Amino acid sequence: MATLSNATLSQVDAKVATPKYDRAQLKTGIVHFGVGGFHRAHEAMTLDNLFNDGVSTDWAICGVGLLPNDLKMKLV
Repeated sequence: MATLSNATLSQVDAKVATPKYDRAQLKTGIVHFGVGGFHRAHEAMTLDNLFNDGVSTDWAICGVGLLPNDLKMKLV
C-alpha cells in the first residue's frame, strides 16, 4: 500500500472523496496547535469544503503538534 501524498492522491479509489482544488495553491492563514480528531472532523473538514467550493484558498492550516505522539503525523 502506498503512503498517501500529493503524488499518490490520483491512485485513491474513486469512491473516496479527494480534493478538487490544487493544494499547492493554498496559502496558510491559520496556525492550529493540536491537530487531533476533533480538529480534523470540524475545522479542517469545513475548510476543505470551502476550498472545494472555490470560496477561498487563503485559509489553509499549518498544524503544530507538540506531543510526542504527534510525530507520526509529520510530513517528510
